[in-house]
Amino acid sequence: MYENKECATRTTHISNIYITIFSANTLAEKGKSGEVPCIDDNKFYRNPNAPSHSIWSPTECAKYFLCLDNEVFEFKCSQGLLFDVSRQICDFKINVDNCDVTSDAQPAKPLLKNGQCEEESLACGDGTCLPALYFCDGSVDCHDGSDEGWCDMRSNINAAPICDTQKCQLPNCWCSEDGTRIPGNLTALTIPQMITITFEDAVNADNFELYTKIFTDDRKNPNGCPIKGTFYISHQYTNYRDVQYLWNTGHEIAAHSVTHRGPEEWWSKNATIEDWFDEMVGIANIIKKYAAVRIGDIKGVRAPFLQVGWNRQFLMMLEFGFVYDSSIVAPFSDPPFWPYTLDYRLPHPCVHAGQFCPTRSYPDIWELPLNQLLANGYMCSTVDSCPSNLSGEEIYKMLMLNFKRHYLTNRAPFGLHFHASWFRNPLYFFAFNKFVDDLLQLDDVFFVTSHQVVEWMRKPTPTSEIEKLAPWQCAKRHFEPYETACDLPNNCKLPSKVLKSYRYLHTCFECPKQYPWLRNEFGIE
Repeated sequence: MYENKECATRTTHISNIYITIFSANTLAEKGKSGEVPCIDDNKFYRNPNAPSHSIWSPTECAKYFLCLDNEVFEFKCSQGLLFDVSRQICDFKINVDNCDVTSDAQPAKPLLKNGQCEEESLACGDGTCLPALYFCDGSVDCHDGSDEGWCDMRSNINAAPICDTQKCQLPNCWCSEDGTRIPGNLTALTIPQMITITFEDAVNADNFELYTKIFTDDRKNPNGCPIKGTFYISHQYTNYRDVQYLWNTGHEIAAHSVTHRGPEEWWSKNATIEDWFDEMVGIANIIKKYAAVRIGDIKGVRAPFLQVGWNRQFLMMLEFGFVYDSSIVAPFSDPPFWPYTLDYRLPHPCVHAGQFCPTRSYPDIWELPLNQLLANGYMCSTVDSCPSNLSGEEIYKMLMLNFKRHYLTNRAPFGLHFHASWFRNPLYFFAFNKFVDDLLQLDDVFFVTSHQVVEWMRKPTPTSEIEKLAPWQCAKRHFEPYETACDLPNNCKLPSKVLKSYRYLHTCFECPKQYPWLRNEFGIE
């Protein structure tokens, strides 16, 4: 049942989404007994060698493992939570009933080339022949589900190839062997240090004033252009007049879903290609309709809860024409990872809890990975997921320490990702503002949008020639009268048949009949 391999074991302790790494030596000193075998199926599993008397104990049931390239990683749910091996998540004790199950049941395995299928066709587990492209495309086509059951990098017949730097050439393709190489054959000291400030979820009265305080006209990059951010918008509770204003003033508006529904793992494990289309194309249509943002300006996607949707998400993006995703959390790396296109396989493991990264090739789609932050011994993918007991001074030092890890090495883009609620702590707001103002004293640091990062990647430009990079300039943009945000929006109280209640929609445009929702983005009655 298991393949016992000589596996080096490293331990990673997860507390909510903070991660502290211990070395193997530290583990030995702590008295860990025996080796955990490598179960190589690209899923989290329990220790099959755990003593039978302890498998239902909170300590043992909270542990789970992942084997990558013959190396076993150990994880642990935060206090009070247990690991559900079927759903591949940590949950409350009352919701977990499989502490005695080692690993999730394996689906039927395809026969692939059984000699009976025509060229460019493969066989399902029951012998049925289907076009090879149907395997691991995100939709179940075999009656036994075998075409979607074995889709990790080693089993997927359609897996993306390993990076080929000779074939992968800018402006439309970029990869490197370990993901840390600077594009354009440039050196670190000659390129700008890009910093992205991103926010997720609804834009409304609870946070709009915060955004105007952060992105002030007097905060300018070295080329004289005001600093800008990226806003990944979800629908409920969003004030579309405020979104329109942010767009008018040069910020990037991107897609984050219509519903932002739970449970979190639905996005990575259950959402179909059609679901991803309804959610992401749906929110793009709503933003266009009620905030007047041009559809061609909505270029990016971030998955809710950072629950990457495997090949299904990226097939949707390819079909609709999204330019980039920024959802994949990269393992901690020093130096950090640069963005890359998805023509080739990821340059790093997909190890973040709950993430199902793409395995196939998606040409022309860029990935802006989230490089994790180091905060008092913990690692966190977003600033607001770092330990919440830090002082303002510790926050400033944490931000500066992580900035230097980028700035003093390969200058990979430094992402600062937030939910607005983090700034409710005035000490954090002060520390962040001091950090931004201090960095703006440097002549090679630029606060840019996510899509501006992509534009630089397509045309790597030295700092000394940055005035030649058109997407980074700030020439005044022309807007049609209807595209300019109004002063007093319509406050539309609208019924929702789906939500079975009334919702408010704030927009400069005419109120629809119904509250916009999935498959009814325009609120048609």
